[in-house]
Amino acid sequence: MEVLRLKLFQETACYKKPAAFKVGETYPLPPYSTVKGMLHQILQADKYIPMGICIQGSYQSRIVDYQKHYFFKKNKTTDFPLITDGLALDFAYSDITAMPIYMHLLLDVHLIIHVRAKRDIMLLIKQGIEDGVPFSLGRWEDMVRVDECRMVELREADEDVETVLPIYWPVLLDPEEELPGVPYRLNWKYEIIQGIRQWQKIKVRYVKADEQMWEPGTVDPDGYPVIFPKEMGE
Repeated sequence: MEVLRLKLFQETACYKKPAAFKVGETYPLPPYSTVKGMLHQILQADKYIPMGICIQGSYQSRIVDYQKHYFFKKNKTTDFPLITDGLALDFAYSDITAMPIYMHLLLDVHLIIHVRAKRDIMLLIKQGIEDGVPFSLGRWEDMVRVDECRMVELREADEDVETVLPIYWPVLLDPEEELPGVPYRLNWKYEIIQGIRQWQKIKVRYVKADEQMWEPGTVDPDGYPVIFPKEMGE
């Protein structure tokens, strides 16, 4: 199987958890929906494009940032959160309130992302990156450096495989074959029902590096294990 492999670097990153409000907690790796959104941005797509994604990577440490966040009290308002810090201006908002919150940031993030899709889609992603299409991963302010973008061939390993980097590993049906790790339910794609996004979630474990799998699996030319959750389709 031929897939597209991306090697990315971010000096800082925050992949904010949806339920984190008073503190901006981050996932240890970008969730599937965040990476899918980045790829759709590169493709400049206006609809969902079927694809499979495998995410693994590491970071040096966590740091904490202190930020001012604005919150809307109503669904519809004419107020606009104009930042006037340091200026001799002051605005009175009726429908907006502000609150300082702690943001958890990852420092020096290295990611390896494998993308499975139709060949023409993978080539369009590759071309978009090479052409400099603007995109982000997580927050807009967390810039992404692309260290590699190329097609690679996957193969079945001849012997048991170990994880090279921390990785999102889909939860399997057989509990005896589960890899130990931190469980997450990650957003994948959504449908809008009565004006509200209803997310399809994928159960995974955040598995640390050097964890041995139960049986030989699929790896890329450099020995990175690759697995695509069944919920993403064939």
